[in-house]
Amino acid sequence: MKTISFKENKIFSYDRLNKIAFGIFVIFLAALLVLFGVSYFFLRNSDIFIFKYLNIIISHITLQISGSSILGIFYTTLIGGIFFISVPLEVLFVKFIKAGHPLLIVLIPYFIGLIISFTVNYYIGFKLSGLSKKLVSPKKFYKLKGVLNKYGPWAILFFNATPLPAQLLTVILGVFRYNKTRFYVLFLIGQFVKYMAISVFYYFF
Repeated sequence: MKTISFKENKIFSYDRLNKIAFGIFVIFLAALLVLFGVSYFFLRNSDIFIFKYLNIIISHITLQISGSSILGIFYTTLIGGIFFISVPLEVLFVKFIKAGHPLLIVLIPYFIGLIISFTVNYYIGFKLSGLSKKLVSPKKFYKLKGVLNKYGPWAILFFNATPLPAQLLTVILGVFRYNKTRFYVLFLIGQFVKYMAISVFYYFF
């Protein structure tokens, strides 16, 4: 039987090549997204099919959210729950309650959207740990990491129960492969406490 011999630096070289290839891919993808964004800014009113279709999608989402529809409630947390998109979710929650929807009708699509977007955040951190550190920014990343190391599950619960950036913390939990079951339990409890507190304050005060 033939014996396969490995050089000492073979695994290291292989890993290095993977990282270089992935880095090139990320840079290329980022350049494409920037180019697309700039093109859309200048040509969004043109007859180019992809821009016309994108305008239809954006108009649909905007109309649903501004009209406080059930679908709009879902879109709000589906999009606003992504860590690099800044949306005042707590303020919009009150807006949807004011629209006359029963509390349960607001909570169900709101939480479905949150579960999906926070899962995306977790897996971005899980699969793209190096890139995640740069997207969050090293300063915020290590600051939140320090809070997580110091307070553990209580930090996750507290971030989700308050208007603090729970989305960013979720990315960091993904980077460190935090237990998914424990994450979902703490995330859902914290978010439920927050929105129930807002609801109680709105209805009774």
